[in-house]
Amino acid sequence: MRHRLQIYSIAAGLLLITQFGCGSGDTATPQAAGNHTDGKLDGAPADTKLESVPKASITQVSQTGSGPALTPNMVQTASLERDQRDLDDLDGDEASLADEEVKIQELKEGSAEWNVREITRLKVQGFPKTENVDELRAARTERNKKIIQLAMEAVKQTHADQEKQRLFAVCINHLLDAHLQLALQGDQESIDALYDHSESLFKRDPKSQSAADAGFAVAKFANTSAQRFAKQEPRWIEEFVKQSRLFASRFPQESVRAPQLLQAAAETSQLYGLNKQALDCCLDLESRFPKSNETAQVLGLSRRLKLKGNPLQLAGETIEGGFVSIDDYKGSVVLVVFWATTARPFIEQLPEIQALSQKYRKYGFEIVGVNLDLEEPAIDAFQEKTPLDWRQIFYSSRDKRGWNNPAAVFYGVRTVPMLMLVDHTGVTELVTSEAKDLEEPLRSLLRKKTAANAN
Repeated sequence: MRHRLQIYSIAAGLLLITQFGCGSGDTATPQAAGNHTDGKLDGAPADTKLESVPKASITQVSQTGSGPALTPNMVQTASLERDQRDLDDLDGDEASLADEEVKIQELKEGSAEWNVREITRLKVQGFPKTENVDELRAARTERNKKIIQLAMEAVKQTHADQEKQRLFAVCINHLLDAHLQLALQGDQESIDALYDHSESLFKRDPKSQSAADAGFAVAKFANTSAQRFAKQEPRWIEEFVKQSRLFASRFPQESVRAPQLLQAAAETSQLYGLNKQALDCCLDLESRFPKSNETAQVLGLSRRLKLKGNPLQLAGETIEGGFVSIDDYKGSVVLVVFWATTARPFIEQLPEIQALSQKYRKYGFEIVGVNLDLEEPAIDAFQEKTPLDWRQIFYSSRDKRGWNNPAAVFYGVRTVPMLMLVDHTGVTELVTSEAKDLEEPLRSLLRKKTAANAN
């Protein structure tokens, strides 16, 4: 039987939280974030699927748009640091509060203060000295279930007492932390409970720190699940996006955690080709947190996601010491290739790009490279083996090389290859990381160019 917080309105206008058991609830369609592992939850059953995530009754966030890109590790780090600080602070509050009570009187067994003290004892106790993974996992599971039971009892005793709201918040934090750990091990009851608690606490007091912490716990669950499962279940990225945007919408006062979540969701989305979701997160950042560091960091990604149908802006130093601009190619269909000599995806796709160049150059097709290496000799050595007859943007100043290349910064390019196909008037037709996407739109643009010239 799982426990869930439920809010009931009382005639006198009071709010009451009751504890009751229920089933697993409705199933939902969680949505996705980024995954660079084998797609299995650590400690979770191998058959844990996306469909096991519950359907939460969540108000839809209005559609907006925009975004940059976090690597999976960045995604998790960016969104979780504040939460750990909050947990540490609350643990400190709880410890001092318990100490004060002990000094005044012996704690009554079963009281909220006694339950909190027992939770603290459980958390500082060590685990069995064994290298058996199953035994350790079982010990962690047993401890977390005990914490949940104690925390729920304390919540019932403190939720309506205005003098104990600080203790109530501590209990909620312990409850959420224990459920999150179990949820990440694939425990369905705790997955459901995280979503249920988030909704109940928001209904109880949408401006409370406990409501924000519960919403963040759900977003963290979606984040971590997305890191683990995105390759197999891309919808996890959508769930991470949904929960990040929902958190930012519900808790605009969360000026640290909300921008971190939105940036992580934006960058993860674009990493997996979910450009609309990435743009939505970027636009949320720009509109809700215009002065945040995260907003500044996603401006390039946002600009790139808005490129289709708009003129491409590109110019810079060439490796020979000259200067090249996209305006030099007006009248030709142009492919801009962001690349590096050590990028395996680029190297693997290079033959296809070169084949397009050879096949369509006579029809007015040109390529411009934007190299993101740090050392010029690396480019020279590469071209000795694989000659590239394109002009290359590469700066003499070392601080404008690599990811600091102004063109890469301007368009938020963090992975290569990044391919931008531009028509004969300079308007962007396609932005992709896959060379296989190029030929059909390229042929269409060349036909369009020929027709324009005929007129």
